[in-house]
Amino acid sequence: MLVLTLTLSGCAPRAALAPPANEPALAYEVRTTEPFPQRLPRTTADLVIVYGGENHGSLETCGCPHRPRGSLARFVGYATAAARSAPAPSLRVNTGYWLTDAVDYAGVPRRDAEVMDIWAMRGMAAAGFDAMNVTAHDVAGLVRVPPDPSLPLVSANVSGPGIARYVIVERRGRTIGITGITGPGATMADTSAYPIAPAESATAVLAELVSRVDVVVLMGWQANEALRFLQKAVPGIDVILDSGLYADALPPVFQLGAAWAFSEYQMVRAGELRLRLDGGRVLGGVDRHVDLDAAVPDDPVIAAIARDARLDLDRVQKELYGGG
Repeated sequence: MLVLTLTLSGCAPRAALAPPANEPALAYEVRTTEPFPQRLPRTTADLVIVYGGENHGSLETCGCPHRPRGSLARFVGYATAAARSAPAPSLRVNTGYWLTDAVDYAGVPRRDAEVMDIWAMRGMAAAGFDAMNVTAHDVAGLVRVPPDPSLPLVSANVSGPGIARYVIVERRGRTIGITGITGPGATMADTSAYPIAPAESATAVLAELVSRVDVVVLMGWQANEALRFLQKAVPGIDVILDSGLYADALPPVFQLGAAWAFSEYQMVRAGELRLRLDGGRVLGGVDRHVDLDAAVPDDPVIAAIARDARLDLDRVQKELYGGG
């Protein structure tokens, strides 16, 4: 069993700025092999953000031979159980790269990738996300499969059908604005239907959002330098969720008035940021990373979608590649 609880006031992970000594602190917990009830939160919060991403079009686990983790069904199952264990105003967000952009050696989108993205959209639509960041890789999937209009897709630097600049939600009288940015990525697919501006150009969108809401949440995918720039350029960003193929849990930091947390690759752990607020100002809190292994109950609706997706994908891949 591994339980880490750290109070961070002056040191930062490799991807973030060092916080001033007078900033509030964020506690840090990693829950791994404990029985599931022991992984659940016990304290309330003014706002809870359950976050994760980089599913790559898959609704299933990471596929690791030893103790496979992740899956959208477990992510939703955990979020639901956590809300029952310690009720609080909450959000669910996907930090990006939730579709796949796989192409063949000629650069042509693969048919099985299209099937994965169709089912991924169905699963994401049923997962109850409040906002989903659109990355350069997601754009390739959206070109092949038109976005489900029920998906709350956001981006401050990607334009195209189905994508809003931001979303605004209300929780117990507090307004929360959520948007995201993407780095350029390295996809081989044609993304010209969804122009991607430099992430640093998101200042105007963020300034507008800051003027409209109590709390601003900014997601970023492989855009760490841009996140730093935007945080300095636009005062009033309260939460930053940084995603960039991070292979392990990174401790959070509090800097320039914002809680900065890091999403783990392939959603192997659910991120759970439990914040204390004064109006729209973050006073502190705890960033929890909870293993999504077989001890975590599946959400039954998402699990059923995932089973149907697997049957359909197996059928298509058998047609394409043969095999038993």
